[in-house]
Amino acid sequence: MVMQRGRGLLADVENKLGLPPLSQMAGALDKFPDARQLRLIKDVLASAEKVSQNAPELDKVAALIREINSMPMDKLEKLEKLLKRIERIMKNAPHDLLEFLTSLKE
Repeated sequence: MVMQRGRGLLADVENKLGLPPLSQMAGALDKFPDARQLRLIKDVLASAEKVSQNAPELDKVAALIREINSMPMDKLEKLEKLLKRIERIMKNAPHDLLEFLTSLKE
């Protein structure tokens, strides 16, 4: 009898406040992701945001990949040598020069 009154009181509160039944809430909480899953979701969303900010650059990367795929092997070998030289120059370049070059891009 007390249990029915308690259930009736709970049902009245749920109806007055427009809340779903308590059993529905418990089921929804069981489906809620745990801390590990929430961290993974956060990481995925952060990565998606970074990708969305660099979307115009992704088009350039895709075009570059298409161009590289269409190149003959001898040109690819020359390109590789050129890129290695550029990398060596960039490693040895003064920091001020690199900042100046990046400011030109912006």
